[in-house]
Amino acid sequence: MKNIDKELVEWAVKKIQTKYKEDVSLLVGQIGGGKIPTDEQNMVFDFFVPITDRGNQLACTFIIEDMGYDLYPISWERLERIANIEEPRMIFAFAKGEVIYAKSQEEKRRFDNLKSKMLLKLQEKSFQMPKSLEFLETAQEIFQTMLFDQSLCHTRKAAGGVCCYLMNAIAIVNGAYLESGYMNLTKELHKMKDYPCEFEETFMEMLAENEIDAVKEKVYELISLTRNFLMRLMPVEDKKDFEPNYEDLVMWYQEMRYTFRRLSYYTGINSAEDSYLLGCYLQIEFDAIQEDFHLRKMDLLSAFDQDHLSEFGKRAEEIEEYIIKVIAESSARSNRYSTFEEFARDNE
Repeated sequence: MKNIDKELVEWAVKKIQTKYKEDVSLLVGQIGGGKIPTDEQNMVFDFFVPITDRGNQLACTFIIEDMGYDLYPISWERLERIANIEEPRMIFAFAKGEVIYAKSQEEKRRFDNLKSKMLLKLQEKSFQMPKSLEFLETAQEIFQTMLFDQSLCHTRKAAGGVCCYLMNAIAIVNGAYLESGYMNLTKELHKMKDYPCEFEETFMEMLAENEIDAVKEKVYELISLTRNFLMRLMPVEDKKDFEPNYEDLVMWYQEMRYTFRRLSYYTGINSAEDSYLLGCYLQIEFDAIQEDFHLRKMDLLSAFDQDHLSEFGKRAEEIEEYIIKVIAESSARSNRYSTFEEFARDNE
């Protein structure tokens, strides 16, 4: 078919100027605009920015011969979210977008400033890792739901979503974005200065799978590869300059002392359920304080055996003794009393 990109851009600009001049701030396009390689890569309209409810009426989808077109609205508020890297699939449309029409120079500057803000944000080291971990977490959440899918169609759909978030996580930590959006994912990898070397191979293996469980297994591998990659890049804090406040550890232990006592009781009466649940609660707490107070790894739950709860109770006692020893060596003041009278005397 005859290429009509130029005519369509002119049509859109004219329609704004004649019917929506007070309702639309910008018309934004990009070269190529998601076209397949065999089509001409000209400037095409992509989205517009309405400033009134009436401006949304400019939105339209249509087909001319065998080509489909979509002129859709994006509010200034949504552009702000995209600039804050809250919508990874839209980053490329914003980054590659060019203003075709602007109601005023002020509105064009606003768009350009937002784009510059986004590109600068991608270079901030303090931003990159937290945002990458956020995308990784989203991928893991999709995977958790995907585990229950019994449809190959839905499993593959979820797998695609996981891969897009993983690739965005890899791109962001490299200070980059996926220039093709959700296309050409593995090709985009090679533009990164650092990436999980086995990601591409595992991704291609996933594409070859035709069984639900096999697809899930490959997606799990992709998540693990990305997770390990990010953990390797995560900066290690200089702990020499970080002195824990052991008074806080004392307060934590005083709060947890009764939980240790409860666990001792329930392991003593061979209550597997309550022992396990209390153990989970304590393990969460152990993991939370480990880094804050430079403590060794405190592994309680691997000792759980419902048929031998005494060993589980013993492991909890060993961990408690270790924490007491750390507190004693820190010289932090502990509010521990032998009798109520002693407590009352000190707390009149």
